[in-house]
Amino acid sequence: MSSIASTLRHPRRIALGWRLLGLVSVIVALNSSFFERGATIYLIPVQASLNLSRARASLIFSLARSEGAMGGPLVGYAVDRFGTKKTMTVGAILAGIGFIIFGTASSFWAFAVAYMLFISFGATMAFQDATSAWVNTWFNRFRVRAMAVREVSGNLGSSIMIPIMVMLIAAYSWRTVAIMAAVAYLAIILPLTQMLKDSPESVGLLPDGVTPEEESIAREAAVQRQSAAARRGASYQRQVDFTVKEALGTSSFWFLLGGTTLRHVAKAGVEVHLIAIFQWRGLDAATAGLIFTLWVAMNIPAKLVLGYFAHRAPRRTTLAVGVLLYVVAFMLLLNAHEVWLIALAAAIGGTSEAITPLNWGTLGDYFGRRYYATLRGVINLSYSWAWLVMPVAAGWWFDHHANYSVPLVVASIAAILSAVAYALIRRPPLPARLAALSKVVES
Repeated sequence: MSSIASTLRHPRRIALGWRLLGLVSVIVALNSSFFERGATIYLIPVQASLNLSRARASLIFSLARSEGAMGGPLVGYAVDRFGTKKTMTVGAILAGIGFIIFGTASSFWAFAVAYMLFISFGATMAFQDATSAWVNTWFNRFRVRAMAVREVSGNLGSSIMIPIMVMLIAAYSWRTVAIMAAVAYLAIILPLTQMLKDSPESVGLLPDGVTPEEESIAREAAVQRQSAAARRGASYQRQVDFTVKEALGTSSFWFLLGGTTLRHVAKAGVEVHLIAIFQWRGLDAATAGLIFTLWVAMNIPAKLVLGYFAHRAPRRTTLAVGVLLYVVAFMLLLNAHEVWLIALAAAIGGTSEAITPLNWGTLGDYFGRRYYATLRGVINLSYSWAWLVMPVAAGWWFDHHANYSVPLVVASIAAILSAVAYALIRRPPLPARLAALSKVVES
């Protein structure tokens, strides 16, 4: 009762989740700029600076992304066990130290240690897995919308930072950008993580800012006849937490895993090489950087629109259509020579990224909050090999054939197969223990 009274005395606390999401958005924006999109920007300068082949330079960035994904189950367990705040704290420190080592690296091995052992593990652990789990914990009815805000913040930050980073690399060095990244993680991100709360329950709330009183009201009346507050309460009531074993026993989880894995197979061989692909199509480095910014920037309106309307659209159809946009973008890049066609491919490819928050939001909607990070970790592990194999294979192909034709065709095939897997997803039935309980209650 005391928590109810406290909540009712402070109605502004209902918006706390959205305010904290603002802090998460700043964190994600910086991480996306320096880590997630950084490999695409660093690839050619690091290759030239350390006198590496395209394949060898790609190898480290690929291993880094793959390693981060392979650690998914362990990281997911840590997030579910110890909370997002502690996980983000450790991740920020690791990534900050890693960028200092990276920025001063003078050999291939120093570059490898920095990016693989520190940057990738820290950044992936703290700002992909943990922030996604944080959103899933704080939001229920508005989960996909909040996921979209989280994703858009990364794209918005990258859209602002990428041109700046490209100019700094051209004027100074990639090392300057790496040291900037270290400062961002240690002086900005690390303090921000200390301001977060692990769960709404820790401050007397429920997901979506639902108060215990609203949840009680929702028990007594039909959703269609109640206020928005009661609908949020009813949404909380309907949430089911699958155990990991129960989730793994459903076809829904495996189709979602298959669609996500194949989507990353399609992305991995192209994303790391995007600026290089644009230059292969005839653009200079500066124009290629701007077109890459367009690709990232198109994520913003696409994710916001889809995030707002996600609860009204059939999920499996939206996911399937979204991933097929990759095919259109890749085919354009395969044949385009004019700048406007390359820009069109970038706009379409960026739009296809809108399904990312829907992908992860569906995982939470179907399987709940309690073991979300662990389940996401299992999916991360399933596609970890793609981030190792596909970028290196694309770099090897370019080294030997001076083109990206085959990597783009392979990526298109993977995207088509991903669409098929997404189209087969259905909401899973209740676990046996809950179905049996439901029958007892009804009787």
